[in-house]
Amino acid sequence: MSGAAVAMPAEESLRLDHNERLFPAPELVQLLGRVPATTLTRYPEAKGLERRLARNWGLGADRVLVTGGADDAIDRICRRYLAGGREMVTVVPTFEMMPTFARLAGGRVCEIPAMDDPAPLERTLDRLGERTGLVTVISPHNPTGGVLTASRLLELSARLPADAMLLVDLAYVEFADSDPTPALLSRDNILVVRTLSKAWGLAGLRVGYVFAPRTAIAELRASGPPFPLSGPSIWLAEQALELGDRVTAGYVAAVRSERDRLHVALREAGAAPFASEANFVLASTDRAAALHRRFHRFGIAVRLFPDLPELIRITLPGDEATFRRLLSVLEGSR
Repeated sequence: MSGAAVAMPAEESLRLDHNERLFPAPELVQLLGRVPATTLTRYPEAKGLERRLARNWGLGADRVLVTGGADDAIDRICRRYLAGGREMVTVVPTFEMMPTFARLAGGRVCEIPAMDDPAPLERTLDRLGERTGLVTVISPHNPTGGVLTASRLLELSARLPADAMLLVDLAYVEFADSDPTPALLSRDNILVVRTLSKAWGLAGLRVGYVFAPRTAIAELRASGPPFPLSGPSIWLAEQALELGDRVTAGYVAAVRSERDRLHVALREAGAAPFASEANFVLASTDRAAALHRRFHRFGIAVRLFPDLPELIRITLPGDEATFRRLLSVLEGSR
């Protein structure tokens, strides 16, 4: 897919700092004018979208909850399983909303420093105790892009305390080499969180969802507002799922190709990129701040981490012309 399909406003910076898909699938853009007018006047009903997601994965609809983005899903999970000062076990650095939602729910956060593993097994198991309510894993991990195998996730699940749950955030899984979802659906103590924000390019619609056991879904449904999505968001999400690979396949393939090329370019620029199976590459370099300033001068936003000043993260655009623009700025920094 070419970025020319949907023009970017001339005054807008090239945003490679939020892991968004820059250019939506043209097939979805063409549907915008066909959104039914009744979606504007009626309270939105997400049951049809939940049934469609359930069919895609061979589940009953009572094992699916549609949420207002993955953030809403994580917030509900934290409020359900961390109330009363129970504990979340998570690696750091991690997606910043994980510990934020945990603390807002009244929970405690047990942090395991780890840059090379999204859930180091023995260190995670050592932190489990009677107060553990949640263990959280993001795969591919944010911000590193590292992944966990399905077998590791299942082993972790099998060794949790009886009343603890494993939250597996798969926001970036479409970019990975394999998807552990089918294996995870067999366990009663795993909550799988997914989204249409990343590979599907629908971040503005805020469509997330949870796969979980029936009882957990019922409890999470009662833990948030009754209408978490707008009517137009639900309708467009249904159309996207109907189109399927036409929305994601070309973009995902482009991202994977760019990922390999960006690794090479970063190494040539003196940085040390982390292995990634996401739509971004994180790199370590003592020139992170200087690179950030250089990209900014050329109208490109990339991500710095205030608490980790040697790291820089770059979202892959999934568009050849845009990617060449990124490379030209990076190559000029040598």
